[in-house]
Amino acid sequence: MIEDITVVIAIGGEGSRLKKISGDIPKPLLPICGISTLERALNELDNYGFKKVILSTCFRKDLFKDFIKNNTFNFDELIIFEEEFPLGECGSLWKIQDQLSSQTLFINGDLIFSLDFKKLWAYDKNLSADITLVTHPSSHPEDSDMISAPNGSYVEKLFLKNRDSQEDEFKPLLGFAGISLFKTSIIDEFKLLKNQSKFNLFGFLIKNAFEKKKKIFSYNTSEYIKDMGTEKRYFEVTNAIKTNILEMKNYKNLQKALFIDRDNTLIECNVNTYILCIDQIKFLDNNIEKLAKLSQEFSLVSIVTNQPQIAMNKLSLQELEQINNYIIHYCRTKSLIIDTVSWCPHHPHMGYESENKFLKTDCFCRKPKPGMLLKLAYEKNIDLKSSLFVGDSHVDEKAAKSAGCDFINILDL
Repeated sequence: MIEDITVVIAIGGEGSRLKKISGDIPKPLLPICGISTLERALNELDNYGFKKVILSTCFRKDLFKDFIKNNTFNFDELIIFEEEFPLGECGSLWKIQDQLSSQTLFINGDLIFSLDFKKLWAYDKNLSADITLVTHPSSHPEDSDMISAPNGSYVEKLFLKNRDSQEDEFKPLLGFAGISLFKTSIIDEFKLLKNQSKFNLFGFLIKNAFEKKKKIFSYNTSEYIKDMGTEKRYFEVTNAIKTNILEMKNYKNLQKALFIDRDNTLIECNVNTYILCIDQIKFLDNNIEKLAKLSQEFSLVSIVTNQPQIAMNKLSLQELEQINNYIIHYCRTKSLIIDTVSWCPHHPHMGYESENKFLKTDCFCRKPKPGMLLKLAYEKNIDLKSSLFVGDSHVDEKAAKSAGCDFINILDL
């Protein structure tokens, strides 16, 4: 249960990138629209019934002590751990591990977020994960910690933010959002190095757990999560708060989704052919630009596509991920922000050379059946009646109608 999870919020940094605005006030205590980032985080956790929170701090400890004295929350325990010297983002975990529950929820202290933690917890539990990383498509992958999850959930590769992104043959899409849920026992397996004082969660704990083959999963969400640690991002989150985007995008509230077919809607694809590599991709810029304008009316945007070439063994999941990532990155340059991709790998007909017989099935997810839409609706609390599917064929239209949402042919947009 959520109340059995200990929350650790890392608030020990000096916030040098925001000093022109914050001065000597630590980033987590800087008011945004009258409420500090830390107070927003604690209010959010309080609302979901978490009982124990540990604040790990180093810079201006006195101000955090005053904050706790002057505010009231419903936690059973709200503890400040004072670092004697900077331990980095997650170094305090080894100092406080005897105070942690069997599971730890770790949150960066400069995040503005609104997240349905019950859905995150259920996802982690259903997969029996060692670590669940909250992720979302990154607008700045070149300087972010990124992951690859070809099947949509299981993390197969990490990309550390200090890498040379120019050497990335594979262009990652999903960035680590700064929130993770993990089994506390993992901490015991990795010891702090005596000659190292600063530890980054992704670059140390997650990296080492990945190398030890721990079960690490990606929880890709379109909910609002953004760090406010630079001047640009400070003003971006201020605008998001003023326009109520935080609350609107939380999965506890019904989402209004725009579903988009991929082939012959976003990219060209001749009849009875398949896109098998990024070199084959030809973008339909006029369609993408129209969809970008339309997407402003929706809280969530998802590609929904049949990809039977996987069942035919013409395309691997890794190759499909690379193709989809390439498409989504390009669409972003045209102001079409795509939150997620749902794809069906199945094909109902046997008899193809080298086919994957396990995927040769008359499934419920392959359009014109509505399975992909219904699954997305369940996972992300989508109101299908207020949602819209834009595609190019009667197959897309039938899937939309079967799921209970409206349909527009891309040619009529």
